Amino acid sequence: MKAIAIVLALLAAAKIGYQEYLFRAAARDAIVGAYKEHAVQACQSEPASRSLGMTGQAWANARSVRLVIGKSSIDVYPWQVDNALWNARYRNPYLFLTASQRSGTVHCEYDILNAAAVVTRM
Repeated sequence: MKAIAIVLALLAAAKIGYQEYLFRAAARDAIVGAYKEHAVQACQSEPASRSLGMTGQAWANARSVRLVIGKSSIDVYPWQVDNALWNARYRNPYLFLTASQRSGTVHCEYDILNAAAVVTRM
């Protein structure tokens, strides 16, 4: 009887975990689908993109598009909740577009809440 209870508990945990995975994957795909065109337009109009010689087609056919929550390059600690940049560091959504070029890889970071893009070469 104890073994059956353990198996049922494991099955319930697996079901909840899989449902959570499906929800998060669907939410990620919906957000990327909703904001990808905005990100492409912002990346195309960014002056750094033009100076790097990136065409509009390069951003439209980006090699990868990732949704990231929080910007790890901002120097704010989790306990500094009164800091003005805390939300940007830990809560705000960003789309990272990666486009390949002969001279290297170019990244565009699109801030969904502020509708702003930053283009960098890596």
